[in-house]
Amino acid sequence: MDPITVGAAFAIAKAAVAGVKEAIALGKEVQECYHDISAFFTAQGEIQAAVVQQEHDQKLGKPVQKNATAEALDAMFASRQMYKMEVELREALIYGSGNESGLYEEMCQRRDAIIQERKNALEEEARQIRLNAYAIKRKKEQRIQNIQEWLAVVLGVSISSFIMYAIWWMFRHGGDE
Repeated sequence: MDPITVGAAFAIAKAAVAGVKEAIALGKEVQECYHDISAFFTAQGEIQAAVVQQEHDQKLGKPVQKNATAEALDAMFASRQMYKMEVELREALIYGSGNESGLYEEMCQRRDAIIQERKNALEEEARQIRLNAYAIKRKKEQRIQNIQEWLAVVLGVSISSFIMYAIWWMFRHGGDE
């Protein structure tokens, strides 16, 4: 994700938090703030995905646009800013809307469950890919081993046959000189 998109995600997140705070201050219901709350967490997800993608690209050794210090500062700044905004949103939802005090905790539990489910699905997919690669590798090794065993049998039978023929020939023609 490029810096412009990250900046746009920050702006969306800030606007969403401000919108939720304003709506709660005006006495509106939390359900009326759904779009702002959703926009915040969508922007947060985009920024986290950008940070993860950046780390993934570094691990793969892909060329990077900025130097390592700038990337570390960007990641740190993004993480801290999103944490602060999430705290503001949490406080607005918990303290500002008296009749919906458990909403934030329930939302976080569901979000964590969805994240864990997605993570488990990705890990399972990666595990299946590793298992398939291992099965292919093992099948190839087994095929090579079978070929080597058959070659050993053919070579052994050939050498044994040649030795037996040579012995037979020596006994049959040994005294004819």
